[in-house]
Amino acid sequence: MRKHSEPVEGSLKVWRPWQFKQLELFQGIAFSTPLLQHFTPTYTIASMQSGTVHLKYRNACINRKVVDGTFLIIEPGETWICQPKDVIFHHLSIDPDWLQRNAAELFQQDKSLLHFPSQILFDPALSKALCDISAKSLAPASRLQQDEMLLHLLTRLLLSHVQDINASQETRWEHPAIERAKEYLQAHYAEEIALQDLANVTHLSPFYLARTFRQVVGLPPHAYQTRLRLAHAKTLLAQGCAVSYVANETGFFDQSHFAQQFKRNFLVTPKSYRKTARFS
Repeated sequence: MRKHSEPVEGSLKVWRPWQFKQLELFQGIAFSTPLLQHFTPTYTIASMQSGTVHLKYRNACINRKVVDGTFLIIEPGETWICQPKDVIFHHLSIDPDWLQRNAAELFQQDKSLLHFPSQILFDPALSKALCDISAKSLAPASRLQQDEMLLHLLTRLLLSHVQDINASQETRWEHPAIERAKEYLQAHYAEEIALQDLANVTHLSPFYLARTFRQVVGLPPHAYQTRLRLAHAKTLLAQGCAVSYVANETGFFDQSHFAQQFKRNFLVTPKSYRKTARFS
């Protein structure tokens, strides 16, 4: 997917607002990359303030200049394709369990996996709330001020954009066998897994499983496992674990291979990420 001859340009910063381990904030300024495919195990609010972007997620597609307030909400376990050109953006990754607990408190009822529209949205107020957190979370703030700012953002997000799962026409149906394969990969992400192992779990032929998995998930099984390893690696790095330890613990061949995969997917080195994304 990525053309290595095309450079990554601009600045990219990654940190956890006030060291909240459930949140991760990305800020890009004059940011340009080749066409890349991304995967997220979290909810991601992708807010764009300016620049030109080619972005495809599910059936939504944008290929034009963006204005402040343009954003997209990407659900856990999803893939999307993006190529920014001189873009200013803020991406907020939110732990799914943490968001669901907050939604249950807000709506006064238990919520299953939250669903959002898959089309490009426009909400200047939500964009401003995210930019405010970005600007102020790098400076000291009282716990009360932190909670108020996060509550303001979550309230706007949940009240304005959560869909009723029964009314939504966009909720993706998951192939039961592919769901079992994903669960197996999630439970054994750091292990060496053969395609036949997944075939045994799903009771499908290896050929049919590989083809169907890619159609449903948007990634082949080996790439999905790599993304799971990288997601766990980010958590360990944010806890302050050494890069060599993380590489071994998450199943990569060696530290060099891990660093290469991490930089390719997140555009920062593991060492840089560990320094800026640590939480208490």
